[in-house]
Amino acid sequence: MEKGLNTVLLGPPGSGKGVQAELLKKKFNFKVISVGEILRIEVRKKSNIGKRIEKVIDSGRLIDSKMAVAIVKKHVGKRKNNLLFDGFPREVYEAKMLDKFIKVSHVFVMKVPEELIIKRLSSRYECYCGMTYNLTSKKPRHDLMCDKCGRKLYRREDDKPGLIRKRINIYKRETLPVVLHYKKNSKTKVIGINGAREIRDVFNDVKKVLE
Repeated sequence: MEKGLNTVLLGPPGSGKGVQAELLKKKFNFKVISVGEILRIEVRKKSNIGKRIEKVIDSGRLIDSKMAVAIVKKHVGKRKNNLLFDGFPREVYEAKMLDKFIKVSHVFVMKVPEELIIKRLSSRYECYCGMTYNLTSKKPRHDLMCDKCGRKLYRREDDKPGLIRKRINIYKRETLPVVLHYKKNSKTKVIGINGAREIRDVFNDVKKVLE
C-alpha cells in the first residue's frame, strides 16, 4: 500500500463499517477515527457531555456537525497520512471541513439491503467495557454475558427497529450527498462495496483496492 492514503468508510448503520475498520487497521496500520466509538466512550464514562450525547443517540439523531468536526480534529492531531475515518463525514458540511486539513484518497461506500440492516442491528448487543457482539455472527460464549468482563450485555436504544429505520433515512438524506461531493473530486476514488457478504469477502475487496 502507498504511504499517505487517507480512507473514508461510508455506509448505513449496520453495514459493517466498524468491523472493516478494525481489520484494515491491523492490515495497514491505519489510525482509525470513529466518531461513533468516541461518543460511546464518553457515554460509558457518564461525563456531562456523555449524558447530552446519550440523549441524542438514543433518539436516533446525529450529533451537531460542529461538535463532530471538533472531535475529529482533536483525534487526528498533527497526523496527515494513513488515516481511516469510520462513518465520517456524515454530511456535506463535515466533508468540506475535513477537506481543509486532510486529503481523502479513497471513499468506500458499503451497500446493504435495508431488511438485512434491521436484522443485523436487532441482533447486536454491547458491553459496558466496549465489547460488541451479534447473535447472528459473533455470539458471546455465554448467553448475553460478555466474554471479556462477564457483565450482562445490553442493546442500544437506537438498535430497535423503529429507530433503525429512522437512522437509515437520515443516512440517505444526509450522508449520500457526501458520496456525490467526493465523486466531483478527481483526486478521490469512490468505490461501491457489496457489504451484504461475509466479512472476509468484503475485506478482501477493500484490501485489493488499497494494495
